[in-house]
Amino acid sequence: MTIIESARALLIDPQDRVLLMKLASGPLTQEPTASRQTFWLTPGGSLHLGESFEDALIREIFEETGLRLNHPGHWIWTSPKRILRDGLPVDTLARVYIQRVPSFEPKPTALTPQERETFCELRWWGIDEIAATSEIFVPRQLALLLKPLLTSAWPARPVQIVP
Repeated sequence: MTIIESARALLIDPQDRVLLMKLASGPLTQEPTASRQTFWLTPGGSLHLGESFEDALIREIFEETGLRLNHPGHWIWTSPKRILRDGLPVDTLARVYIQRVPSFEPKPTALTPQERETFCELRWWGIDEIAATSEIFVPRQLALLLKPLLTSAWPARPVQIVP
């Protein structure tokens, strides 16, 4: 079975906010009243053939946020997951990297047509806002996972998390 690999980033600003993307699931529909489920997740995406996780992360962050990173940051989480794609099971593996960045106004620079169909917005979120809202986050326990990263040293080795 093929594994789809991706690299994602926890970008933390000086106010301890994390930059997240809001995406809508499912295909676009012609029905103006049809609603699509939305969720928030860290920016990043799939590796291109022969691309390293680190190179993919730097590329994806620029494409999705406009921020040019000098390095990928610190690898903190690994997130394996089995999903259904076109009715077939597919294994995915995400590496999540963290780094502190200056506050900036995020703006996508190069979304693919598929990404444009699902992209809704980019927003900086504080941990208390994440904990208090009814919005859906990936990973689901994002506020709990973020708390130790903002108050203590980052783990020396990546930790496996549940998406």
